[in-house]
Amino acid sequence: MYSKVSIVVTALLYVILLPYMEVSDTHVFSSSWPGHARMHDVWQLATNASLALLALWQGVHRGKMLLALAIDWLITTAFVFAYAIRGSYGGDMLYTNGEELIIWGVNPAFGIMVVMSLVLGAAFVLEYRTAQSEASEIQ
Repeated sequence: MYSKVSIVVTALLYVILLPYMEVSDTHVFSSSWPGHARMHDVWQLATNASLALLALWQGVHRGKMLLALAIDWLITTAFVFAYAIRGSYGGDMLYTNGEELIIWGVNPAFGIMVVMSLVLGAAFVLEYRTAQSEASEIQ
């Protein structure tokens, strides 16, 4: 159940919440962003939503939890990686006014993605151990 909830929450994040936040004048329709950057943002939104839906289908409907959790973990951890190395390529999470949203010393998007990566990773480990235990009982 823990794994299914993780997969559903991840799908909601990538299919509804992030597009709602980014298809706006701060991202996709931002006149301060080059067209090339906006195209990459739409591509990233579409790719992540598609992969999250694939994971939802694989995990919830086909019972392939390990595959579903791995897909979602890769999407989420890729953001954590990009944020962590942002200084090396000039990336940032600044708004057009030059400010970054920080809550308790952490960018909330980064914090949410770190938590999601940990939750998905833990769910993967639990699913893997359960599968191993069930396999050894059969033998």
